[in-house]
Amino acid sequence: MKKITLCAAALLAVAAMHAQTVSFTNEDHLIGSYPTSGTETAVDMNGDHLDDYVRVSSGGVGIDFQNPDGTFTSQFFSMSIASPPTWSIAAGDMDGDGFTDLVLGNGNRVSFLWADSTDGTNISGFTYDNSDSTYIFSQRSNVVDIDNDGDLDAFVCHDVDESHPYRNDGSRNLIIDQSLIVTLDRPGNYASLWVDYDNDGDIDMFLTKCRGGASSGDPDRDNAMYTNNGDGTFTENGLDIGMRDNAQSWSTVFQDFDNDGDFDAFIVNHTDQNRFMQNDGNGNFVDIIGSTGINANDLGAWENQAADFNNDGFVDIFSELARELYLNNGDGTFTGYDLPFDEGGIGDMNNDGFLDVVRNNDLWINAGNSNNWVKTKLVGVESNIQGIGARIEIYGDWGIQIREIRSGTGFSHMSSLTGHFGLGAAASIDKLIIKWPSGNVDEYLNPDINTTHVYTEGDSPLAVTDFEINGLQLYPNPAVNSLKFSLSNLTDTEVAVYDTNGRRVLLGTIDQNNSLDVSGLNKGVYLIQLEIEGQTVSQQFIKK
Repeated sequence: MKKITLCAAALLAVAAMHAQTVSFTNEDHLIGSYPTSGTETAVDMNGDHLDDYVRVSSGGVGIDFQNPDGTFTSQFFSMSIASPPTWSIAAGDMDGDGFTDLVLGNGNRVSFLWADSTDGTNISGFTYDNSDSTYIFSQRSNVVDIDNDGDLDAFVCHDVDESHPYRNDGSRNLIIDQSLIVTLDRPGNYASLWVDYDNDGDIDMFLTKCRGGASSGDPDRDNAMYTNNGDGTFTENGLDIGMRDNAQSWSTVFQDFDNDGDFDAFIVNHTDQNRFMQNDGNGNFVDIIGSTGINANDLGAWENQAADFNNDGFVDIFSELARELYLNNGDGTFTGYDLPFDEGGIGDMNNDGFLDVVRNNDLWINAGNSNNWVKTKLVGVESNIQGIGARIEIYGDWGIQIREIRSGTGFSHMSSLTGHFGLGAAASIDKLIIKWPSGNVDEYLNPDINTTHVYTEGDSPLAVTDFEINGLQLYPNPAVNSLKFSLSNLTDTEVAVYDTNGRRVLLGTIDQNNSLDVSGLNKGVYLIQLEIEGQTVSQQFIKK
């Protein structure tokens, strides 16, 4: 988040946007009433690109499948679920069959619900996997491709011990594997969120920590950032980037609240004060909550989410605070409003382009306004099938807006896997760019607005221009074991590496992960040289 300078016309536009508040109507008569464990899910379960409402309890799974005509088909799948999601739920197509599966976070163990289909179109039932008896007092759960091998893994926070990563073996087995991401062996892990906070093209993980009963200064309360090194390893550097809070945090949201191309963070705390962390564009943060208009001393919130509810082009905060909705004014400040609910799963439950909320068998429909919007559904090919972890960028009169597709945000609920953007009064989008987890980049020029686009990975690869070649970026820089390249589709490109004396010390090729192995080099400064589209490109990097 950077300081924004606005011209007079833009200030008038912001004032008009600010006037567009949000109202919701309870339309629970449209849906079924099913037992719920308290974790709510608003996500497309059957692959028709419409968000559905899911409740899971010990007696089975109740789903309101959204239909194109605005109605719902309600169905209850009766089955015994020994460990219902009393603490968290996450969703993702973990077996790649086109139907969404669920990770259930319980106070004793983690279990999995695999969606089954007999006709390839509709969900016919679920297979319940409760075979892993490993004890875990789970908090936030996520579905994410941690090792970026194209299938989705899982990560579950542990309240009383080290958190659990689950590696996907591709055969409906999620197996605990602590080597998948090595985290600190400490308790108090409350909410994990996967985000590319440093804009280097790979996904990092922020761990919000509380540890009830721990006194101030106890390291079990230290929030932690696990930065992806680009080589399958992660380094905890929360203190270095200004994100090691010790105020018994419950959950954190990362969104680009001012549309400057990087993710900022809002943290709800139980001691000290809440935080609004400003990203300086280089992945370093400073707390500016005093200037935002958000009550820093409104402590004790659990849930914490964010989305653009009035479609004005700026992301709002939806949180379990005294003022449940803080609308983003577009100038670095927020205005608080009261809602009749303070948490739930977020999705577009009537497919009108405005985001709604589901909670405890209530369907809260957003009344909407005249603002424009666009939604994107992703189909991965090299990446995971739902494009979880992908970054979507749209460009227009506003500059840039960015979103990431994430499974498991806030503290307990599961929200839509659709990329949603409000456009305000803007009547067009110049271009839309998708940066896939695989490193592939697709570009779509002048996409239609007020509609849902379904984009398949590789359908519209970004053209490599002279500017992009000459602006090639290397990351992480400094590098430890591997060096990644900002341009995609460089697999098998030959790269020469020279030391400061001009001696060639390495001749290698870029691998399928868009990386070059530099682990054999000594510490120091090096120059790489490679040929792209007939042009010789040179860049400097540091090996540490």
